Amino acid sequence: MKIYLIGFMASGKTTVGLELAKILGYRFVDLDEYIETKQGRSIKLLFEIKGEEYFRMVEQDALKEVASFDGDYVISSGGGTSCFYNSVDFMNNTGMTVYLRMEVATLVARLIDSKINRPLLWGKTKEELNNYIIRVLDERKKFYEKAQIVMDADRLNPGDLAQTLKEIIRGSK
Repeated sequence: MKIYLIGFMASGKTTVGLELAKILGYRFVDLDEYIETKQGRSIKLLFEIKGEEYFRMVEQDALKEVASFDGDYVISSGGGTSCFYNSVDFMNNTGMTVYLRMEVATLVARLIDSKINRPLLWGKTKEELNNYIIRVLDERKKFYEKAQIVMDADRLNPGDLAQTLKEIIRGSK
């Protein structure tokens, strides 16, 4: 089985994914790390050199590759992965999707110090970041909410989230 974690950047997909994979006995793949390894470049550099459109095509190809891996995997997608090329539908058809939903204020607090490594956030002030998150979340909501499971991730630590997800996933088999 493939379990895809989707949601906005900094919503905890990688942290929760690692924990969930551990308690389920699944393998774990962070899609951004997979892309960086395969491309031999950071996501930041891919954006700088090739642009977002190129990155999204590479991301789609990587998603399909990872989905074809044999065995059980927890896959942490990028924040925009599910919003391009019908990817959320693809993930729903090839596994189980989990949307880690977070409040704007929580995302701003998590992202304010990591803007330098996130190409879509470069140079934004705290107010601009807040407005950007509100706008992009509004655009992406229709994709994120196609997930088979929606988890409010604001108030739970990664271990508790993973444990709750484990119980939901085991109950749905």
